[in-house]
Amino acid sequence: MRIVLDPWGGDYGSQISTPHEADTDDTTMQILDEEGEQCPWEPVDPCPTTLPQETVVVDGVMRSDAFGMVEDGERRALALFGAFAAGAVSINSQVRIVQERVVRLFLTGSNWPATENVNVPVGRNSNLCYLGFSSKDETYEDLREALVNEMRREEAQVAEALTSADSLVLADGSLKFFGGASSVVGVIKTIHKLYLPPKRTSLLGRLTPGQRTPFFCIESKRKNTGYRMLTCYLRLAKAQPIELPFAGLVRLEVNPSQRDQRNVSEVFDQAAVKVQALASRAPKDPRAPQNLIPVGGLERRLRHQLGDAQLVIRGIKQKLRMLHQESEPMVAVRGLEE
Repeated sequence: MRIVLDPWGGDYGSQISTPHEADTDDTTMQILDEEGEQCPWEPVDPCPTTLPQETVVVDGVMRSDAFGMVEDGERRALALFGAFAAGAVSINSQVRIVQERVVRLFLTGSNWPATENVNVPVGRNSNLCYLGFSSKDETYEDLREALVNEMRREEAQVAEALTSADSLVLADGSLKFFGGASSVVGVIKTIHKLYLPPKRTSLLGRLTPGQRTPFFCIESKRKNTGYRMLTCYLRLAKAQPIELPFAGLVRLEVNPSQRDQRNVSEVFDQAAVKVQALASRAPKDPRAPQNLIPVGGLERRLRHQLGDAQLVIRGIKQKLRMLHQESEPMVAVRGLEE
């Protein structure tokens, strides 16, 4: 028996959420070999002909401020006060935050009709507006997932607004929420699926830091959520003997609309060089090396923009007491009683 560890800190979950065999959860997923990189299935040493003048890193943070329930007569539905922020860091001759967007949502499940905005008082003469958002979801977990999806869409808008011929835009996570012509590169630091058959999976363990796999095409034909992406794996750090064999890997994605093989290879090579250069180091970052260095500072800034969590929950409770006193439709929140 052999026991291996995940190098990420426990508070952040696991960087690996799949067994090391090939993915089987999505029965519609397939690899399209004819659309992959036409080269031997061997480690690739990235060697881009040029590097972009500017690298942009896009990320977002989210928070569940309060779980609740809405009621109208005999009808009830779960609800969630949630917030997220999306932003970007530009890296050229200097490092600076170039985008910050904060969105607050009052999500109601079970297709609750015509949810109104909720203005929450915080401090003196200040309010936070939670936009009404109706969802078909019926559990708190699914409402949180809906909040994550809205954050991903906001990140996509930030990333696409910053694309240019002289920049390389690296977005945190998959590109499923991006438009069909996006030139953004997705950086997936949490491995949910390996997308490789066993005979190809062995290459991942042979990659040395800075090397990538040849890119390949993955396609899902799931109804309403199908997608097609070009993707490859990049090793940022060597896994220690006591760590998971796929520790230190990220997956890169680009949109397959970039049909020219040389162009796609160049984009992956550029991204591999930049991501490797921006990789964080342990023990300073508990999610090293996948959590890129600019992301740490960006996330701190975005969390600050979300506001103090305790102040916000006090404001939500104050608002709900006001609603009760005014005999408006009741909104019950978990933990309302003090």
